[in-house]
Amino acid sequence: MLEALIPYLRPPEKLIADLPVIGPLKLQFFGPLVAAGVILGYHRCLHYAKRKNIDEFIARDMMFWVLVTGFVISHWVSVLFYFPEDVAANPLVLIMVWNGLSSVGGFFGALVGMIWYLRKMKQPYLVYVDMLMYGLLVGFTMGRLGCSLVHDHPGSIVDASHILAVGPWPDGQYRLDLGLLEFMYLVPITLYVHLVYNWEKARPGVLLGTVALLYAPYRFILDTMREKDKLYLGLTTAQYSTLIILAAGIYLVFIRKPRPEDNEWARDSDRAAREQAAKAAAPPAG
Repeated sequence: MLEALIPYLRPPEKLIADLPVIGPLKLQFFGPLVAAGVILGYHRCLHYAKRKNIDEFIARDMMFWVLVTGFVISHWVSVLFYFPEDVAANPLVLIMVWNGLSSVGGFFGALVGMIWYLRKMKQPYLVYVDMLMYGLLVGFTMGRLGCSLVHDHPGSIVDASHILAVGPWPDGQYRLDLGLLEFMYLVPITLYVHLVYNWEKARPGVLLGTVALLYAPYRFILDTMREKDKLYLGLTTAQYSTLIILAAGIYLVFIRKPRPEDNEWARDSDRAAREQAAKAAAPPAG
C-alpha cells in the first residue's frame, strides 16, 4: 500500500502564558499567518480603493469596523453553533476571540460592520463590498493555509493511497484535510481575480457575485466531507450559509439591474479637492 503523499506535520508551538480561567495562550503558525493575511488584505483593499477613486478615509474606517465585527462574530458563530458544550462549561469562552473562528461567521460579521458603517456615512454598499472581497481573498487564502498547517478541519477517512490523503493523523487514520483542500481551491480564484478578471470595469457588485458563485458550491461539497459536525435538519451551519451566498451570487450577477446610486460613492479626488480649496481659502498664518 502506498503511503500518503502529504504527511501530517504538526508545526511547533510555544506556550506564552497559562492564565487562570482563560487557560493557555499559545503562539502557533496559524496566528501569524492570519495576521499577515489581514495586513496584506488591508493593503489590497486600499489598492482597489485607489484605482476606483474611493475616499481613502472612508475605506480605512470601514475596514476597521469590519475587522472588529468580523472577528468577534466569527468567534461567536464558531463556539455557539459548533462547540456549545464549551460555552456551557465556561461562558468566558465567548470573549476568547483567539480560540476558534468560523469563516462563514466571519463573512456575516464583516457584513454587519460594513452595513452599520456605510449607513452611518450614507454610502452605497456594492462598491465597498467588492473592495472588501478583493482584499478578503488574499487574507482568507492565507488563513486557510494556516488551517492546513494546524489541521483543525479534519475530513473523511480515506485510504493512504488516495492522492489527497494526509496522514497518519494522531489516531493513526489517513484523512482529507479540508483546510488544505480549501486553500488549494482559493489560490487559483485569488490569482484569477487579481491578475485576470477586469474588476475595474465591472459594475458594482459583480466581483462579489462572481466570487460567491465560484466559492459557494465548492464549500458546500467540502462540508459533506467533515468527519463529524453538528447538523441542523441534515445540513451544517456552513452549508446553510453557502446556500445564501450562492443565491446572492446568482442575484448580483444575473438578476440585479444597475442603479444610478450604485456609483454615488464618495470620491477620493473630491475629498482632496475640498481639502485643497479649504487650504487655499484659509488666511495666511501670522
